[in-house]
Amino acid sequence: MSLKKLKAELLADLEGKAEYQRIKPRFDVAKAILEMRRTLALTQRELAEKAGIKQSHIARIESGKQSPRLETIAGIAASVGYTVEFRLVPMDQASEDGLE
Repeated sequence: MSLKKLKAELLADLEGKAEYQRIKPRFDVAKAILEMRRTLALTQRELAEKAGIKQSHIARIESGKQSPRLETIAGIAASVGYTVEFRLVPMDQASEDGLE
């Protein structure tokens, strides 16, 4: 079964959709950090050194296993010349592509 089909099945269920919406921000952050790091051609260790944190912390963030504080995200971004932009979007207008 493809990830897309599995996601569609989960979102068809009200409890599945609620859980997806609960965890989606964590995976959006993970995806953004990972994409930024890859764009800069940095290893997790190199990014961690620049940000002054442990490589394992970067790994947990990128895997979605840890929800970092906003200050941590901003610190990681700033350490490599990026900034964080934050916005709130009504759920019915939000993109649901975080796990695709």
